[in-house]
Amino acid sequence: MPEFMLLALIGGTLTTLMTAPVGAFMLWRRMAYFGDALAHTTLLGMGLGIWLQMPLHLSMIMISLIVAISITLLHQRHNTSTDTLLAIAAHSSLGLGMIVIALLPEARIDLMGYLFGDLLSLTTQDIILLALTNLFVITIIYKKWRALLLNTINPDLATLAGHNNQQINLLLALLIAVVVAISIKLVGALLMTALLITPAATARPFSRTPFGMIVGAVIIGQLGIFAGLSLSWYYDLPVAPSIVSFLFATFLLSRALPNRK
Repeated sequence: MPEFMLLALIGGTLTTLMTAPVGAFMLWRRMAYFGDALAHTTLLGMGLGIWLQMPLHLSMIMISLIVAISITLLHQRHNTSTDTLLAIAAHSSLGLGMIVIALLPEARIDLMGYLFGDLLSLTTQDIILLALTNLFVITIIYKKWRALLLNTINPDLATLAGHNNQQINLLLALLIAVVVAISIKLVGALLMTALLITPAATARPFSRTPFGMIVGAVIIGQLGIFAGLSLSWYYDLPVAPSIVSFLFATFLLSRALPNRK
């Protein structure tokens, strides 16, 4: 196996390990558009990173965190509709990002790679970054599992158990922002939500427990990565759209099979 294919497989595997649990919580909380909105904000982070001459991953994470925390706080304190805030954040960030990039005539940005991902261009440094992000995300979810789950099921029950709902909401927003910013290189901004939501939605009808649903989402995500790379290798197809198309096919198949929940 060529080295670039091996790195792509490892990178895809690491990515699904963190997108599956985060995507499950997004599905349970009906936050599917949240990840899509944050994916659009990363273009602004990319432009500012080039302008400030700082690592692009760091600038994209910073902008995603700022937007995610701002949306969460505005929703909690001003009771503004989340859908309204997400729509404003997504399109405003995309417009501002395009303006910032337009003001940098000497900068060359692969917008197609940003929009649709470039899994085959992963480097060893990208793999290390993905591994560290995995460690961070999985550790946080493991330590805060009870609080996150109670807050998702019933915020009042979480309060009675001694958990701060505002802090838990901010923590989940932080996790989504980090996962989206780091995973953009895999499937791109336009397809990011599919990787977060589709595996979890596919596993949901066949899961008896929340943890079982996350395990199922991980397995389905892994199959999607392997299938997408295989289709790209044998039929010369773009990787990210192949991954998303396979995940969509598994979702349709899951709805055609008997519900075993």
